[in-house]
Amino acid sequence: MATVVLTSAGNAPGVTTTALGLALAWPRPVLLVDADRNPTQAVLAGYLRGEHPGHSGLARLLQASREGRPMAAALAGETVELPALVAGNRAGFVPGFPHPGVVGLFASAWPELMSTLAAWDGDVLIDAGRIGVDGLPLSLTHGADLVLAVTRTSLVALAGLRLYLPGLAEASDRTALLLVGSGMPYGRAEVQEQFATTVAAEVAHAPAQAAVLSDGTGVPRRFAESGYFRSLRTASASIAGRLDATRELIGARR
Repeated sequence: MATVVLTSAGNAPGVTTTALGLALAWPRPVLLVDADRNPTQAVLAGYLRGEHPGHSGLARLLQASREGRPMAAALAGETVELPALVAGNRAGFVPGFPHPGVVGLFASAWPELMSTLAAWDGDVLIDAGRIGVDGLPLSLTHGADLVLAVTRTSLVALAGLRLYLPGLAEASDRTALLLVGSGMPYGRAEVQEQFATTVAAEVAHAPAQAAVLSDGTGVPRRFAESGYFRSLRTASASIAGRLDATRELIGARR
C-alpha cells in the first residue's frame, strides 16, 4: 500500500495529534508509527492513557535488527491496537523511542524500518515530529509515497515553514502541505500560492475536541459527528485518494 510521513517546521502545529486523528479516521487498515526523534510518548500517555507501558516499539525493533532478526518478525508484537472512534476503523500503533538515548542508536536502522513498513499489509502513517536543523533521515523522505508538512496558517507558523520547506522539498519531490486551521488568518489558496506547494488536506483547529486525542480526555457524545472529526475524515479520504491516484498514474502496485 502506501507510506505517508508527517512532519513540521516547529511552532507546535499538532503533528502527533493530527497523525493520530488521521489514523482513527483512515478509510482502510492503517498503521501509525511514532518516529519522532524528540520522544515524548504522547500517544501512549494521552489517547492510550498509559495502558500499554510495556511496549517499547522502535527500541524492540532496533534490538531485533541488532540481533540479526528481521524487524518484520518483531513488528506485530510491538503494535498496539488503537481504540476505534468509528465503526470499521482498524488502526494499529507502534510506539516510539522510550528514551532519547535510543534515537542516535537507531541511525543505521532507518532503511530497514522503511522497508519493513513498505511491506506491511496496509497504509502506514509515520509521525516524524519536527524536521530539525539536520532534516529528516533520508530513508524517511526517500521511502515515503508522500511527505506532509503540517502547519498552522499564522504568520509565525508560515515564517518557520519557509525556513525548512525548501530542504524538505529537495529531499522529496512528493512533498505537500497539510493545514491545521485554514483561514486563521491565511487560507488554502494564499498558502499554496506563496509556497508553490500543493495543499493536500486541511484539518480544523479545535483544541477542545483535539484534546480527546492529545490528552485522552473522555470522548463526548457524537464526537465522530463533530466538525473536527469530520475534517479528519475528509482529510484522510483526500490523502488516501491522492495516494491511489498517484499509484494508478505510475502503474505501481505495492
